[in-house]
Formats: sequence, structure tokens, C-alpha cells
Amino acid sequence: VEQLHKIFKLCGSPPEHFWKRSKLPLATMFKPQTSYESSLSERCKGYLPATAVDLLETLLAVDPSKRGTASSALMSE
Repeated sequence: VEQLHKIFKLCGSPPEHFWKRSKLPLATMFKPQTSYESSLSERCKGYLPATAVDLLETLLAVDPSKRGTASSALMSE
């Protein structure tokens, strides 16, 4: 649970509809008390170019509907 919350703090927590349509029986018990926005771009600022940060944000998206694929990664800048 602690690791999930660290992921949510870095990548942002899933939106409300994610929890409602989740097919995992106990998924809502992992829902954070606070909704987090992604801090990935802020943490990577100065270390990686903006295009690399955009790719990371896409590949690490917690919401599966927003997550990139290997094919989309190959097509990215």
C-alpha cells in the first residue's frame, strides 16, 4: 500500500471513474485519501529534456486509458 501511494504521489492518482469501473474486488481499499497530481515533470526538470518527460508521463500513467504503448513510444519524439 505504501508503494502504491508513492507511485500516486509521483505519477498522480487515478481519477474517480477509475475506481468505480475497476474490476478488482478490493481496489477501492487502495484509493488514497487525497487526490494527487503528477509531480513527475517537476522531479525530472533539469535532468531530462521535455520530450523525454512527456514520454515518461505517458508510459507511467496510472490510468490505463491514458497509458502509452510500446508502439506509441517508438513513434514519439
